[in-house]
Amino acid sequence: MELPEGTLDVLDTFIREFVSDKDVILGISGGIDSALVAFLLKRNVRKEKIHLYSLPVGKENSDVKRICDFMGLNYETVDIEEAVNFFRKYSDDLKSIGNVMARIRMTFLYEMANKFNGLVAGTSNKSELLTGYFTKFGDGGTDFQPIGDLYKTQVYQLAKELDFPEWLIDKKPSANLWEGQTDEEELGINYSKLDQILECLEYLKKPEECNIEGIDRNEIDRIYKMVLKNSHKRVILYIPKIGFRSVGTDWLE
Repeated sequence: MELPEGTLDVLDTFIREFVSDKDVILGISGGIDSALVAFLLKRNVRKEKIHLYSLPVGKENSDVKRICDFMGLNYETVDIEEAVNFFRKYSDDLKSIGNVMARIRMTFLYEMANKFNGLVAGTSNKSELLTGYFTKFGDGGTDFQPIGDLYKTQVYQLAKELDFPEWLIDKKPSANLWEGQTDEEELGINYSKLDQILECLEYLKKPEECNIEGIDRNEIDRIYKMVLKNSHKRVILYIPKIGFRSVGTDWLE
């Protein structure tokens, strides 16, 4: 899957125009997605307007410092373990607590956005958004998603073009929600195969029309169902239409 020509120019223009002269708040995790968003912000937003926060549960990911040192950006660490532990009294389900972590992080980031009268930047890519691999009102609840139209494989391509360090590009993608957790294991497929399926579906092909070498038809059907099942996570508001123009449908902003 090739990165469309002019992608970087589109991202630069979008960020400059959307942010204008506002402050931007970003959660930095130690992964490739948040690193790329931080890098794009640095290209287009005044350095003093960028506020990076590492929000670990206990021990911080050591790669956060390496990434920020690489980019020459400062960050602040805020341990959210105490807040997460409150919810652990009511649930011991790993995925449920993972969602709690994502929502607590976003609550903190919006509190900082309120403090600086700024915008919260998201780090979700297109692969995550289409498959629902994000938390509703957590990492999915931001003011803008700079890399939201880049598949994960395209994120890697752009990072290479921007001379990101090899150790970061080669790192296994993980949301760091629990020990040993990886994205591809949870999704049940590697991003290379996943993105080929999603791209086929993007061009309005039915699952049976997606003949991709090395990918089983059952896998294509599974991903197709995943995209459909998680469509609710990509809609901000479901509202029954009564008036002439309605929020969420034909009231165009």
